[in-house]
Amino acid sequence: MPNGCKKLLPGIIGDGWPKPEDQVPRNILVKVVSVNDSKPVLRSELVAEVRLQNSGTQSIKIPWSNEFSSVVKDQSPDNWSRDQATFKFMLENQQGRRVRLKSLTEALYGSKSAEGSELDLKPGESITASVKFALIDEFPISPLRLKEGEWQLSAEWVRTGRTRSVSENCTVANGYFHYDHYYQQQNPGVTIQVKTTGSNTT
Repeated sequence: MPNGCKKLLPGIIGDGWPKPEDQVPRNILVKVVSVNDSKPVLRSELVAEVRLQNSGTQSIKIPWSNEFSSVVKDQSPDNWSRDQATFKFMLENQQGRRVRLKSLTEALYGSKSAEGSELDLKPGESITASVKFALIDEFPISPLRLKEGEWQLSAEWVRTGRTRSVSENCTVANGYFHYDHYYQQQNPGVTIQVKTTGSNTT
């Protein structure tokens, strides 16, 4: 037990939306460069090349370790923090219907306390990643939204943070943070033609 506690007591649970110190969202470009199949079948697995570019005027740091254990191993069990991020995919058709797709890629982790776990992107710099996902509605509802036809496939950079601290009286405080307001994203996509099994669409 941390701090010599015999028993940990429940404490506060907080959440929030971090912003840069100057309160100005950081501009990033998240672009689907290519996808391995432009005429995929529903429920198939796909791989897309996605570019994340710092399109702003200030450097940004992003989580960049795929090993969760290496991010938290050197932090105190009394007080730790870590961020995680991944790419999420969205389909949108000509009628404006949007469908979030199921991710098949592990998250990236980072912490200010774990050296080498964050990547510094200077203005204009970018990274490109191969990201797996499935042509499956992540949140299926009836009637089914994902159907055969033409869709725009785009990607979004999704980042969250977690903190944990134990006070002297053995009370645990947990925090959960969404970076929705930290970035100003542009998300250009590519056109794909979704097919059903046995479809004759060419």
